[in-house]
Amino acid sequence: MNRKDLFQKIIENKIFAYKVAENFDYLAFLDLYPMKIGHTLVIPKKRVDNIFSMTENDFISIMSFSRKVGLSLEKVIPCNRIGMFVLGFEIPHVHIHLIPMDTENDANFSKKRIFLSEKNFQFLSERIKKQIDINH
Repeated sequence: MNRKDLFQKIIENKIFAYKVAENFDYLAFLDLYPMKIGHTLVIPKKRVDNIFSMTENDFISIMSFSRKVGLSLEKVIPCNRIGMFVLGFEIPHVHIHLIPMDTENDANFSKKRIFLSEKNFQFLSERIKKQIDINH
């Protein structure tokens, strides 16, 4: 599969994802290869390659959506804070990484990722979903 189509296939439900929040414009789901438990990706449903190519309103809107997801992560995952990162080199579709962190070392994108079972992903995604109020 072409990596540039990965997020589009998740948006279209052609590829399964552990979704934690969704509205008309944005989608948040657990990273299948997390750096920390609770590592979540937030994407716009409209494909945009660079976050600064977004309109100002869309930029503010995705930040607001990400904030709501991040606040819910803090309620579910014990951590010192939620880190927010926008890299976007591996997949040409804007995606924001929300990562529960205890130290700056938790944001090492080259370190080995954590393995979680399907059962753990399901449990975690359900707990996060229960904390999110996307409409407020």
